[in-house]
Parts: sequence; C-alpha cells; structure tokens
Amino acid sequence: MNIKYSIIALLCMTALWGCSKETITPETFGNINGQVLNSETEEGVGGVNITTSPATNSIITNQDGSFTLNEVTTGNYNITASKSDFESATVSVKVREGKTATAQIYLDPEDGNGEKSLTAQVTAWNERRVNVDSTGSDSTFADVEYEVTNSSDDTDIDEYEVYFKIYTTGETFSREEADTALAAGERNIAEFSKYVHQTTIDSVVVSGTYVE
Repeated sequence: MNIKYSIIALLCMTALWGCSKETITPETFGNINGQVLNSETEEGVGGVNITTSPATNSIITNQDGSFTLNEVTTGNYNITASKSDFESATVSVKVREGKTATAQIYLDPEDGNGEKSLTAQVTAWNERRVNVDSTGSDSTFADVEYEVTNSSDDTDIDEYEVYFKIYTTGETFSREEADTALAAGERNIAEFSKYVHQTTIDSVVVSGTYVE
C-alpha cells in the first residue's frame, strides 16, 4: 500500500510541477484607422457599416468616410464595408502591438455607369522579408493573392486591369495587374509580388478596376 500511495503522490507532484511551468502570454493591442471611399469619385462615404473578422466592434463611418477601431487584439483582420447602393468590399490588415494599421476601402456604386461588371478583391497577402545584401538589412516583399470576377450574365471581358494600393509604415505603393479574356460569370484567382523597400506592411487593397 505504501508503494501505491507513493506512486500516486509522485504523479500528483509531477502534474503540479508541469502546470507551474506553463506561461500565459499576455494579450497585446493595437489600433486600426481607416476610410471608405467611392471608387468612382474618390470621395469619402459616410454611414457605411464596418465589421471585422475576427469580430471586434461594429461601427458606422463618419461623414468623410473615416473610422477608428481602438485597442483591438493584435493579429490579422478582414474588414468589410457595407452600405445600400454600393457593392460591399473587404480588405485585410495586420495589427501590431502599440501600432496603428491603415485600412482604405473603395466601394463600387451598384448603379455605377451601367457597365460595371468586373469586381476584384484581395483574398490573402503575406509580408516576406529577404536578406539581399551584406549589410544585414532585410528587404520586404508583399506577396498578394487576389480574385477577379466578371459578374455579367452575358458579356465577356476582352481585357481588364486591376489597381492595388499597398500601405506600409513608410509610404504607399501602387501596383497594376492586367489580364485578358474573362468570360461572363467567370472568376479568376491570380497573384503577384511587390518590393516595398525595408518597410512594414499594414494593408493591401484594390483601389480600382478598368475594363477595355
């Protein structure tokens, strides 16, 4: 019996020792500042519903289209802007501890000019750092995946362009991607890489589209 109790006591002490070794990582927080713009006029759009995934607060943009989310847990977020008479749009941002990420969202009017059949969105992006010289400095690349859809039921697109903005802690970079032959109802997924110097990326967004 003494041996049995000794084994049980040893197991309990081992379990308690293991628990004492566990460390709890404290939560860290940052902020998101953003603005919603009309893709055709580039004017701010007020009264837009802003939601995030993972969920934070649901808020409405100010008259100039601006919005702020304070003290959100660090990590990656998808931010969706929705308002009647506009197509909803989503951008992805990365929130870092003690920093403010920038989110700029362009909404396409539903009525538009009667020819708006191309929609595009960033589906994923990654910040890639590469050491390219002997100084020890890392160069940053934005690896971006995006989706383009011809929402028309009966009109093929012969040629199109998609325009991107890459927001970083240093400056804003632009990128243009072009392709051809998108049939009615067809969806295409593509990707690109963009060198953004030695900066840290906040967000990557579609800033506009053009159909030939």
